[in-house]
Amino acid sequence: MVPTDRYLLLTGATGLLGRSLLRDLSAAGRRLAVLVRADRTNSAESRVDDLLADWQEVAGVMVAAPVVLEGDITQPGLGLTAEATAWVAANVDELVHSAASLSFELRESDGEPLRSNVEGTNNVLAFCRATSIRRLHHVSSAYVCGLRQGRILEAELDVGQTPGNDYERSKILSETAARTAEHLEVCTVHRPSIIVGDLVHGFTNTFHGFYKPLRIVQPFVEAFLSVAVEAGSLLEVLGMTGAERKNLVPVDWVSAVMSRIILDRSLHGRTYHLTATKPTPVARLCDVFASLVGELAAQARQDGATNRRTAGFDPASLGRLFSDQMHVYRAYWRDDPTFDAAATQAVAPDLPAPELDDETIRRLCRFAIRNSFRWPPADRTAPAVAARSLLEQRCGPAIWGRPASPGGEQFGLGTFGPGGGQWTIARCGERNLQLHVGLPPAGIPVAWMSSALLERLLAGETDAAAGLATGGVVVEGGDELQQEQVLVGLMSLAAGFEALDRLPMQPR
Repeated sequence: MVPTDRYLLLTGATGLLGRSLLRDLSAAGRRLAVLVRADRTNSAESRVDDLLADWQEVAGVMVAAPVVLEGDITQPGLGLTAEATAWVAANVDELVHSAASLSFELRESDGEPLRSNVEGTNNVLAFCRATSIRRLHHVSSAYVCGLRQGRILEAELDVGQTPGNDYERSKILSETAARTAEHLEVCTVHRPSIIVGDLVHGFTNTFHGFYKPLRIVQPFVEAFLSVAVEAGSLLEVLGMTGAERKNLVPVDWVSAVMSRIILDRSLHGRTYHLTATKPTPVARLCDVFASLVGELAAQARQDGATNRRTAGFDPASLGRLFSDQMHVYRAYWRDDPTFDAAATQAVAPDLPAPELDDETIRRLCRFAIRNSFRWPPADRTAPAVAARSLLEQRCGPAIWGRPASPGGEQFGLGTFGPGGGQWTIARCGERNLQLHVGLPPAGIPVAWMSSALLERLLAGETDAAAGLATGGVVVEGGDELQQEQVLVGLMSLAAGFEALDRLPMQPR
């Protein structure tokens, strides 16, 4: 049984799989914290706001804002402050390690993929030891099998196989480290095959592997509109017959199965192949790619693009350029072995891996083409919701750590969508409120609402009673009196201190 007031820490939350796990696990009621690194222009919180906005805008789904830890798996201690590390030690009992580099060849510039996949995993394992986290879910890859053929069993790992590239070598090393970590009580290994976008929208925020041939061909087609690209020519460049099969799985299916496993501790401690029962023939992929390339050329001509093909250009050079660009991915396009998935099928017989038909493949590819193989779009504006900053203006910066007096007056506040978070609001002294990171222990009521509604409440544009009456505010936990007092607490946040004397109390 999963403790209801303990947190699960997720790495890789901004990746394609991580953001789906965030959605599915939080929808199931699991308290989540995410480890996210800042980039050159955005803080970790801003990056999480962006992915929450993605769910809202692309899929129309409101996802609970998690606790955000700004850090980096490639740094000792995951780059966390002492206060954040102490918060993890006090609140987290389980970790899902999904962060990884997808680079196929070792880069001298930054040491990827070994830096993230091997050193990063070792840092995660050391962090688990330091914070007494004993349960780990390690996201590996079905391709730890390397160049093996035939039937690949879930129980097999290092059997002397030859890796097909540096990515596969890094995943063999990282999974071995996770499996042999003696300080872990339980290690569960999840091995997806090639993850593509979701079935419904085709959404992806990464454009590696499966998307690479189309991504490479597109600029050549746009530059030389008279060049015809046929499925056969793609197969020739790839050095394939078309009979080969690739094990493609949509991210929403992978996340659904993983979430079921993560949420049921009786299923932990095993290795699961998250792989397709019916792999996709390469010939089908190339047929779809070729037809889409034709659509690209036709659309460019319709839009009035000029043919920039020079007199000295040889159409055959398109194939040579494509071949050069695809060099690193040739091993990726080899015929896949058969992945035995008995353990996965036993725990999720009602969730069979979907087969990718032509229309699904087109949907996946068109999303990539429509967004110019990048996410977020170039014209994307940052989410404007400012609930988090308004709350900190009212209460002061959020404190890492529970309220000093466990028996004091407090309630939880959680939000959905960008700009929010998860906190405990506690009374400190006679005329002051404090903001603490994370929700309170079980039994203390928690108020949930959208970040947008919280912003309106703090700006005085609405009140908590109206939100409760319309269902915009939902209070979970506690008895009837405590839930009423949460409403008073929310009013005190919005109206200052005039209702502060009646903040909600701990459970009696």
